[in-house]
Amino acid sequence: PGSDNLWLDAYVTDFLTRAREKGFDVPKQAMIAALDNLQNSLSYDVNIAVKGNEIAYAMYVLARNKRASIGDLRYYVNSKLSEFKSPLAKAQLAAGLGLYGEAQSSSRAFTAAYAAIKSPVNGLVRDDYGTSLRDKAAILALATEARPSMNFVSQMVAMVSTDRLGQRYTSTQEKAWLLLAARALYADTNKISLEVNGDLHMGNLVREVKAGEIGNGIKVVNKSDENLEAAITVTGIPSEPLPAGGEGFSIDREYYNLKGEKIDPSIVAQNERFVVVLKVTEKNSWRSRIVVNDLLPAGFEIDNPRLVSSADLGNFKWLKRTSAAHTEFRKDRFVAAFNRTERSSSDLTMAYVVRAVSPGKYVHPAAMVEDMYRPHLSARTGQGVVEVVGPKP
Repeated sequence: PGSDNLWLDAYVTDFLTRAREKGFDVPKQAMIAALDNLQNSLSYDVNIAVKGNEIAYAMYVLARNKRASIGDLRYYVNSKLSEFKSPLAKAQLAAGLGLYGEAQSSSRAFTAAYAAIKSPVNGLVRDDYGTSLRDKAAILALATEARPSMNFVSQMVAMVSTDRLGQRYTSTQEKAWLLLAARALYADTNKISLEVNGDLHMGNLVREVKAGEIGNGIKVVNKSDENLEAAITVTGIPSEPLPAGGEGFSIDREYYNLKGEKIDPSIVAQNERFVVVLKVTEKNSWRSRIVVNDLLPAGFEIDNPRLVSSADLGNFKWLKRTSAAHTEFRKDRFVAAFNRTERSSSDLTMAYVVRAVSPGKYVHPAAMVEDMYRPHLSARTGQGVVEVVGPKP
C-alpha cells in the first residue's frame, strides 16, 4: 500500500491473468480490483516520457482482459509510438492492439520494437526491473504469441539464445520472460519429429538423465524438415563446501552470545540463544535492489524477532542499525531486502536472534547477498558444520 508502482501492478495483474487463462482459481473480485486499478491509473498517468513503460504494460494487460480502450491503443501506436523509448513498451502496445484484431498496425509496431531492440537507446533510465535480455525474451514471447506470429521470431530466437549463453546468471525478470518465451515457442511442436535411441518421438523432447545413465548415452536424430537446437543443462551439489567469495559485494557473518561476546557456533548447547550479525558491503554506488538470504542450520530456529529492536539486547548498543525495505523471519532462513540509491551508505548491518533447538550435527549453509537485477554481482560467506549438544547443566 502506498507504493504506487504501476509497472509492478501490471506485472502482478499479468501473472493473475495468465494463471486464470490456464484454469487456476483466481478470485473474481481480486481480478476486477486489479484491472480497475490499472484503468484508474491510466486516467492520470499520461506522461509518456516519464511513464511510457508503465502505460504500455498496463494497456497490454487490460487488452488481454478485453478492458483496454481501443481508441487509446490506436492513438499510442499510430501517433505516439516513437515516444515510447523502451523496445518492450512498443511490443506490448503492438501485442495489445493485435488482441483486438488490428493485425496491420500491430505488425508495424512489432517491427518498430524489433528495430529498437537491435539499436538500444543510450542513457535510457529504467525503473521497470528490465535488462536487454529481459526485453528481448519478453518481445520474443509476445511476438510468438501474436497471431499470426511475427516473421522476425527466428532471428530473435538466435539473438536471445546468444545473450542467454553469454550470462553466468539471470535475474528474476529474465527467468520469468525466458520461460514465457520458451512456452510460446513450443506451444505448437507438431512439426518436430525425432528419433530417440531408435524410437520415433513427435514434438519437443525434454529428458532428465541421472549421473549413472550418462555412460549409456542418448542418440537423437532430427527427422524434421528444419534445423533444431539441443540444450543441455548440468546441475549438481558441490562435493566440498564452497569457500567464501563473490563479486561486487563482501559479506561477513558473526555469532555473539547475549552478553555481546563473540563466539564460535561450531559446537553449541541446546536451548542456547545467539545473536547473528550480518555485515554487507556493496562495492558499487549505483541504484540497486539487494537481497540478503541467510539459511539456518537444521538444528537452529529464529527466536522472537522483536528482540532485535528491543531493550533485551542492551549489550548490543554498538550494533549499527540499517533500515531494510523488507525483512522475513522464516523457519529456515532470515531474509532482508534493501532499496539503495547512489547516496546510500555502502555498508549494511542486520541482526537476528536464533536458538539451538535440536541436538545433532548439521551443515551450516552460507549467508548470501545478491543484486536482484544484476545477479552476477553476489557474495557468500563460507560454509561449515555446527553441532548442537545437550543442554548445559
